[in-house]
Amino acid sequence: MHSGRLSSALLALGLACLAPERGAAAPEIAGAAETVFSWARDRCATWDIPDAPARAWRDAAGATHLVAGSEASRAMVGPDLDHLSRDCPVLFQGSGNPDPAAVDGSGWIHSAYTADGVHVVALLHVEYHDGADADCGVEMHGACWRNSIVEVTSDDGGRTFRRQGIALVAGSPYRHVAGAIERTGYFSPSNIIARDGFLYAYVWAPAYGAQRRGACLLRRPIDGGAADWRAWDGAEFSVRFADPYREDVADPAAHVCAPLPGVTSIISSVAEGPDGRLVAVSPAARGGDAGRVSGIYWMESPDMLTWSTPDLLLPVSLLWRHGCDESTVYAYPSLLDPESPGYASIGRRSWLYLVEVPLVDCRTGPERNLVRFPVNWPAP
Repeated sequence: MHSGRLSSALLALGLACLAPERGAAAPEIAGAAETVFSWARDRCATWDIPDAPARAWRDAAGATHLVAGSEASRAMVGPDLDHLSRDCPVLFQGSGNPDPAAVDGSGWIHSAYTADGVHVVALLHVEYHDGADADCGVEMHGACWRNSIVEVTSDDGGRTFRRQGIALVAGSPYRHVAGAIERTGYFSPSNIIARDGFLYAYVWAPAYGAQRRGACLLRRPIDGGAADWRAWDGAEFSVRFADPYREDVADPAAHVCAPLPGVTSIISSVAEGPDGRLVAVSPAARGGDAGRVSGIYWMESPDMLTWSTPDLLLPVSLLWRHGCDESTVYAYPSLLDPESPGYASIGRRSWLYLVEVPLVDCRTGPERNLVRFPVNWPAP
C-alpha cells in the first residue's frame, strides 16, 4: 500500500502506464437468480425495500446480518447467508432535517465492518434534496441533490446504530446553493475493506467546482473515528474533507479527492478474489460505436489504486438506464461468499447480489426484490 509521501508526477506516470494484467480467466454467471428478499412476501412496511448494495457481517454469537439499506434500514438475520429471514426493527433512520447544514436528511446504510462482532462501523449515504425551487420538486428528485457520507456505529452487534455528532466522513467543501440544478458531494460508498491496520472504502464524486468526476479511495485507522478518514490526493492519503457550515474553507481545492485513473463508474463492491487480487463489480453502460451495453462489469486490482479495464459479467438493464419497453431493471451489485469468515473475500464460487426492480408503465413503485446469481471464478 502506498502510505508514504510519493512524487505526484512519478505516481501519476506509474498509474497511467502500469495497468494491471488479468490474474485469472473471466468469471461467469453459473445459474439462474435466487430470490433472497421478496417484497411481496418479506416486507415489514410498504417502503421496506432493498435500496442499496447488500452488505453482511457476523455478530459475536455467529449470526449473519445482511443489510441492503433503505431510508429505514432493516436487516435479514440468520445462521448464514443461505438461511435468512426479515427482522422488522429499524437499525437506523435519518431525521429528515430540511437544513443542508445538518447533514441529516435521509440515510442509507451502505457499508459495515466489525472486528469482534460487537462493535460495528457503518457508512451512511446521506441525501439532501432541495425543495426550495419549483425545478427541484418530485419530478426532479435527482436534480437538486446534495450528498454526504457519514459514519455511524453499533455496540450491540449491528442491531441498532447511532450517530455521534455530525460524524462527517466525506462532504462537499462548498455550501449548497438553493435551486441549483445539479448533484454535489459524495455518493454510494462501497463496502469497507480492512487492510494493514486501516479501513478503506470507495466513494463516487460528480464533477463540481474543484472536484473532478470519478471514484475516490478513502481510509482511516481501524481504531480511529469519523474525523480520521482521509482521501487519496494522487500521491498519499492526505485529503481531509471540510465542512463549509462549521469552518471557513479558504481553499476548496485542498479538500477534494483525486479520482482513480481509468475508473469511470461506481465501485459498488470489493472483495479479495480467489488469487489474492481485489475484485470489484460496478453497474455501467460501456461500449464503442457498435452500441453501449448496460450491465454489471467486473475488474481487478493488485493495490486498490490501479484497476484493470472493466469486463462484462452480467448484461442487464439498469435502474438508471433503461427503455420503457423493459419489464425489470437492476441496481446495486455486490459480491458475497457464504464461506468467507468476514464476508470480505470470495472463493471459486460466490454470489452476485442485485436489487431487482419491476417496471409498471415505465415507472418504479415500492416493489423491489433482492436476488443473487451464482458466479464461478476460474483458477488462474
